[in-house]
Amino acid sequence: MTKKSIELSDLPPEILQLLVENCDLITRCRLRASSFLLYQIVNSTKLYIPSVKMELQKKEVEIKPTANPYDNRGLLFEKNLTDGTPQYREEMLIENSDHMDETIDWFRQICLQKNVTIGRLDIDTSFPENPKRFTEKLVGVLEKSEIPLKVKSIIIKINDIDDWMWKIMEYCDKRVLKELFVLPVCDDAIVELFGKQDENLKNLEKIEITCLCNATDEDVLSLNASEISLNSENFTVDLAYKLIEKFTNRREDGSTFWIHNTKKPNMFLEMIPPGFKEAKDRGNGHKYYSNELINQPTVYLRVDNEAVELIVGHTAIEEFWGKDESDNDTSDDSDANE
Repeated sequence: MTKKSIELSDLPPEILQLLVENCDLITRCRLRASSFLLYQIVNSTKLYIPSVKMELQKKEVEIKPTANPYDNRGLLFEKNLTDGTPQYREEMLIENSDHMDETIDWFRQICLQKNVTIGRLDIDTSFPENPKRFTEKLVGVLEKSEIPLKVKSIIIKINDIDDWMWKIMEYCDKRVLKELFVLPVCDDAIVELFGKQDENLKNLEKIEITCLCNATDEDVLSLNASEISLNSENFTVDLAYKLIEKFTNRREDGSTFWIHNTKKPNMFLEMIPPGFKEAKDRGNGHKYYSNELINQPTVYLRVDNEAVELIVGHTAIEEFWGKDESDNDTSDDSDANE
């Protein structure tokens, strides 16, 4: 007697949802396109995408939705001679279409959904191929959506600083967004970090801007982030002392700050902060200090004329101190706890 095969559509919705929960993104996309029932099930089942990278290249846009940000697999939307868009990996040709439109539409259908959360959104428009047109299309889709973009971390790599990156933050779910990284390609870029997004910045846990910004001492002290990396001509040595006190009092393991003033070097500490002791001179132009308490993470401090860096705990201690960390005056936390 032959057994009757069971179609997916014959299964109860709760069983279908359990099956979808265990499917990867590509499988979900295929299920979503197979029937209206599965379209509804996929759209109602929570999905976490660890990383999505959108990279604007010459006459093409590559998008990589992957669990590994260094994975080379992805979708390539390319402008061809017939004005169509071949979608690589699937070997599809979408005639009479625009490669940027197809990229943004794919992002809208897959990522801009109420059941989808993105871990890291990496937007790279550093290639000089209509970056403004691409970002305007992306912002336009976010603006029209009734659903805020759920993303935990945004990484933006750009040639020219523009307001579009703030508009992307504006349309993100503020309860989810916790990290911002801005990596301008041009050396003379200046980010207007404060003035428009102050309240959103205060909600972030991690902020890193690799070029000059307009931040003042008061701006930085208003932040609640436990990881801060900023460069501003407005920073003073007074900010360094206040941040050292703030981070040392909290002693949150893994917390760190790095403040720079490379244009007007004036960050050299005139006196050792209370509770810190100076480590051995490593002859590299930096001064090193540590603050140890029994059963508490050690606070490490590195200072030169342009920057002050502090790290709590051993998260990146070898990179911070260098390979030689055997000095008696910089013993690790385990020794301090004995």
